[in-house]
Amino acid sequence: MSTPPIYYIRHGETDWNAEERYQGQKDIPLNVKGEGQARRNGRRLAELLPDPTGLDLFCSPMTRTRQTLALVLEEAGWTDSDWAKSCIFEENLREFSFGDWEGWTLEEIREREPEQYWKREQDKWATKMPNGESYEDLSLRIGKWFDRLDKPTVVIAHGGVLRIVRHFLEKIPQQEAPLLKTPQDKIYFWSGTEASWL
Repeated sequence: MSTPPIYYIRHGETDWNAEERYQGQKDIPLNVKGEGQARRNGRRLAELLPDPTGLDLFCSPMTRTRQTLALVLEEAGWTDSDWAKSCIFEENLREFSFGDWEGWTLEEIREREPEQYWKREQDKWATKMPNGESYEDLSLRIGKWFDRLDKPTVVIAHGGVLRIVRHFLEKIPQQEAPLLKTPQDKIYFWSGTEASWL
């Protein structure tokens, strides 16, 4: 069975995003730029979906995604709608865990744990971060949610999660999926047969 249409919004920027720090499952709030990105995506979503009634709405339960959801709904004028109130906060949509590396920059990881850093560089799909997850782990977790999709869906979640969703939808090879770009100022749209950025 083909996957129904999906409108995927990554949360807006945080200070840790701007500093290129791995945040993973740390609850870092949006910064001012991130709030603006969320509002932009709310306006765009309202243009694309004048009436979202009948679509499923999922959101990661983390702070930055909840903030993004609130701003998207506010900008679209849907805050008090029954549709907004039907949002499912899905635990499986949490960003994947960077374990001990959360809060570190790539440069700090390379300096402090060079052996583990290079091991992961060679195989980002299968290599777990210390006390964290691999993309392979994340794909199993996201698959539990993804396999339940049966109607057009709006989802607000994370960059790592989006890479796995694109891997599933676009049949992107495992070794390429971790390298995919995940903009915070655009909506990823899956029509049911092809992908685009809106």
